[in-house]
Amino acid sequence: MSFEQHLAKVKDNPIAREEIEEESRRLDAAVVLMRAREEAGLSQEQLASLSHISRSTINRIEKARISPSIRTLDALAQAMGKRASVIIS
Repeated sequence: MSFEQHLAKVKDNPIAREEIEEESRRLDAAVVLMRAREEAGLSQEQLASLSHISRSTINRIEKARISPSIRTLDALAQAMGKRASVIIS
């Protein structure tokens, strides 16, 4: 069975599908945060100081280990001089 076939079969399982979607959301947040932080020229430590969000939390978000709350994303965005927005599609 190919990976694509396996993935299609797994997506038929509602629990597995939700886990895949949650992982996708964590990865999206990780990429967006890391790019924004790097574009702002900030280290994780500097962003932590400016946002009052711990460096370990920033690190866990960037490694897609946790899903940040909207409040956390907003604090991080503001610390970088940006605005957080949510898209529902």
